[in-house]
Amino acid sequence: MISILFDDVAAKDHFVAIKNIIQDRIANILSRGINRDNLPVALSAPLRAYLQSLRSDLELEKLITARPESFGNIITNLSQRFPYLSDENFVLYNIFITSCYEKSKKFSKFSFIQRINRDTCVYCNRNYTYCISSPTGEIKPEIDHFFPKTIYPFLGMSFYNLIPSCQVCNGFGAKEQRDPLTEGLVNPYLLKTSDFRFTYKPVSGRILASLLDKSSIEIQFVKEIPGHLSVFKLKELYKQHADHVLELIIKSKVKYAQTYRNYLRRYSEKGLRFSDNEIDRMILGNYSTEDDLHKRPLGKLYWDIGRELGLIK
Repeated sequence: MISILFDDVAAKDHFVAIKNIIQDRIANILSRGINRDNLPVALSAPLRAYLQSLRSDLELEKLITARPESFGNIITNLSQRFPYLSDENFVLYNIFITSCYEKSKKFSKFSFIQRINRDTCVYCNRNYTYCISSPTGEIKPEIDHFFPKTIYPFLGMSFYNLIPSCQVCNGFGAKEQRDPLTEGLVNPYLLKTSDFRFTYKPVSGRILASLLDKSSIEIQFVKEIPGHLSVFKLKELYKQHADHVLELIIKSKVKYAQTYRNYLRRYSEKGLRFSDNEIDRMILGNYSTEDDLHKRPLGKLYWDIGRELGLIK
């Protein structure tokens, strides 16, 4: 629902931070082997050749910094050679996930999430994804492997496949290990703001009479990506936020926006000046520019409904 901006410099920094972890583990497996359920795993010739190729900085960097547009070709090539649940898949999981993502202290999930610079969950825009570091520990959101690590372990450390998300969207009943290829999901780096658009409608037979009666209206999607609504339960979850829309409707009916706009502009006479965007933000009670929609929960909902009601342009 909320896009993420490409940052190839951060992707390169991410590669530099983890390349030795991955290449050292590859070298160890090639020389000493690896066990699965206490039994040695035979490394196939194609797997050995692929692992040898990743000992080259250039080849490993291509994989780790690959943009989402390239994931389809990578998956087609590698998933056929190293099928899900095969020994090859197990070895790749051990290299990228167990040794690097899960166990290595050199890979800081906290630092990684900070690099992404998104304040709310990009899947739902309902929950904050702030990072906090204190003397007693770190608080951070989850990282979703957009292409699941169990199915596509070779993408397990690819920068643009690691998506900071809230616990709800990455948890039980939502994303979990669902495959974007079968669910129709779009990587947040490829999303456009226009891919989703909210509207509302009065519920038949009910009268808008109270700010407490949020059941008098229903939030709907004018534009959507069906897979996202299905996987992340966006339609059902956003029904719970009808009270926010109700308040915006009341503001539009009592001519709140223009009155408050004029009031704030008069403050310029006292040396306190507000830009048009700042005034829009105070009228909405949320951020009012496209680039800022990630900064506060429900930013996209407020933006769409506010424009529909004429509260902002």
